[in-house]
Amino acid sequence: MRGILTDSIQEKAVAFLDRTISQKELRLYPYIDYSIKNACQGWSYSKMDEEEIEILNRLYDERHIIYSPEKIIVTRNFYNYMQDVLAMGYVEEFI
Repeated sequence: MRGILTDSIQEKAVAFLDRTISQKELRLYPYIDYSIKNACQGWSYSKMDEEEIEILNRLYDERHIIYSPEKIIVTRNFYNYMQDVLAMGYVEEFI
């Protein structure tokens, strides 16, 4: 199923982040991915709940991202991790 937090995704998170992630964090990754790939101007914080902002703050504190109302920037290592997690969580099959 798409967007479901699985044991293999948790293993990937623990290996990279040194912690588990929540379902909410997994669902925030596509938004981060879209924003960095499309140079989005402006994050709509009014549409984000407190937990999502806490996740961004945690990723910032862990030095994986820098974010502001104008844009988000990620480290290359976080980008690679996030792409793996997105593939595991949202892509049904590969050739």
